[in-house]
Amino acid sequence: MEKQPLFFKDTGTMGDVLGEAQRLLEETRALEENIKSQRESIDEYREHVEDIRYRQAIKELIGEGVEEVKSVVAAMVNEWKQKKLQMKKREEEIAMQQQAILEREQKLESRIKEFEAEQRERMSNELQTIAQLSENVKEQMEELEKTKNAIDNVLAEDAEKIRDSVLTQEDVEFVRLNYFFLLQSRLASQGVVNPLTEEEYDKEAWKIDIEKEGITAKITKGVIRERVSVGFNIKFIVPEDEECFIYRKIGKEVSDMITGFIQAGEGEKNSFGALVLVSPTGWTEWIIDKVENIRNVNKSVYLVDLSERKVFFNESDKKTKQFAEWFVPVSMEEEIENMISELEEDVKEGVLQFRADKVASKYQVPRKVVVGAFREMVEDGKGEIITPEEGAKDVLLLVR
Repeated sequence: MEKQPLFFKDTGTMGDVLGEAQRLLEETRALEENIKSQRESIDEYREHVEDIRYRQAIKELIGEGVEEVKSVVAAMVNEWKQKKLQMKKREEEIAMQQQAILEREQKLESRIKEFEAEQRERMSNELQTIAQLSENVKEQMEELEKTKNAIDNVLAEDAEKIRDSVLTQEDVEFVRLNYFFLLQSRLASQGVVNPLTEEEYDKEAWKIDIEKEGITAKITKGVIRERVSVGFNIKFIVPEDEECFIYRKIGKEVSDMITGFIQAGEGEKNSFGALVLVSPTGWTEWIIDKVENIRNVNKSVYLVDLSERKVFFNESDKKTKQFAEWFVPVSMEEEIENMISELEEDVKEGVLQFRADKVASKYQVPRKVVVGAFREMVEDGKGEIITPEEGAKDVLLLVR
């Protein structure tokens, strides 16, 4: 239940002060709701911008409707410029309102000092609420600025960089297999301690089941009534594709899954369970914020981003932080280094030309890992790149 301000009746000067505090509180709350609504609106627009840019990249990959999509992007750039001008004016108005609220808050604070201690304490609580709301407005404004910068960055990115972020269904399968192999190796090679009971188990105690959609690893106790002591449920989540290409981040669609997992563990005090959701394309800020604030007695939730090689979780929860390293993917740098080693071995055998899609298929790695390796080799003076814009079917590396 929302905490209501504690105002009391007074017919003298104190009543004027309380009335002013109430009006100030209402104005601050309205300002907070206003900027929150504006931020949600611009977040939706950012998703729209990203969607258009990725659709452009996909059209270029399959060689369809490029000019049509480019005209849409050009129109979107002009639309964004207009939106930014409108937002700038609105933000200036909000800044002026904030300043006016601050000045009135300072005047009110000086008047409160004139009253008795009990009255002053009540009024101070109201001022603290106003100050907290003002801080929330400030944070929302900062997040709004970050979102605007993110949109600018998306519009400024070149087509090749965006294409590197688009995954084919084969790419998704490669990253799934590689990540599952990594986790299976980690689980099978080490024991575990139940963070709730401090019971220790060696690596032979694991029961690991691997399916296409995920991995279930658990340690059970009991003969007559078997119960899970430690359990990891790892699920690979793939967003919907567009023309057989995948790029969207995952967000609200997994919220019910997380809620169901947490509720299922109620009443099992000594059983620790972890839900690990793995995305090949990453997660929206909305779901990341939710997961980073989850605190449950015997449950932990992790979001694994295979595109950025990151894991999101509640870092303030000791038991959750204890297992985070188990789910960290191999870094992009390490994958690129491994890819360069493979290419150099091919060069020794006489191969002097490589095409990104064919290399990706041969070594079962995402295309962007191959392109990253190509670029590293070019920077080291070992070859040159020919792009699709220059007539190649896909990015080519010509070895010197």
